[in-house]
Amino acid sequence: ELLAADVGQGQAVLVRPARHAILYDAGPRYTNESDAGERVLVPLLRALGVRLDALLLSHRDTDHAGGAAAVLSAHPRAVLLSSLDPAHELRAGRQALRCEAGQSWEWDGVRFDILHPQAADYGLIAGRTPRANTVSCVLRVRAAAPQGTRPRTALLVGDIEKVQEARLAAQAAQEPGWLAADLLLVPHHGSKTSSSDVFLDAVAPRIALVQAGYRNRYGHPAPEVMARYGARGITVHDSPRCGAATWRSEQPEQLRCERVADPRYWQHRY
Repeated sequence: ELLAADVGQGQAVLVRPARHAILYDAGPRYTNESDAGERVLVPLLRALGVRLDALLLSHRDTDHAGGAAAVLSAHPRAVLLSSLDPAHELRAGRQALRCEAGQSWEWDGVRFDILHPQAADYGLIAGRTPRANTVSCVLRVRAAAPQGTRPRTALLVGDIEKVQEARLAAQAAQEPGWLAADLLLVPHHGSKTSSSDVFLDAVAPRIALVQAGYRNRYGHPAPEVMARYGARGITVHDSPRCGAATWRSEQPEQLRCERVADPRYWQHRY
């Protein structure tokens, strides 16, 4: 089961096989005194009775890592997997690993694979550290499917941009189906810098999910980006209209939108 929490302009996705749990990103920091970890994710995990085995932070931007401190404080035994610099304060005093393509593990019959970044991507570029978006950790989650059908797959990609998408698509061209997914977490919240044609053709998802804030100042998701999804017949859901979204590998063509399925009493239906 995959649960994309409603955290506003940011990203946080809980992935649960039968007996384990990993949180992919920890939502945004809202103010100096408030963040999605404290306000949304810690209460959500407590209500669900979830003990995290791992927290994966795709990259250091505050809309993805802003709630991490609160989550880690509430789940001190969770392993931290990220693209954060070794000196980053979130890595201090805890079991922390760096994302690198080729890493994989299996929980309860579900396989987890890191597809990006490569180890070399962390090196200096023109004397500077790489931009955070370019080293976003890409996580592929695959569950077994009925014999004769492809595995049920969710692809979580952080804020990768067109250059990284092209590299992944090139690898997929050498290994058909390597990048294919039923559910795609739309790259970079639907920014113009991502969701390239070649990438969407390689992933070919049934469903795409945009985690973005209502009337956010970036204009995410961009209309021209959404047009590329529409041209391919990909069903797109966004958190302002969907609220928290739940996807299950046993029903890969369906997505439950909490705001639609169980609206609050003050939300009127027309």
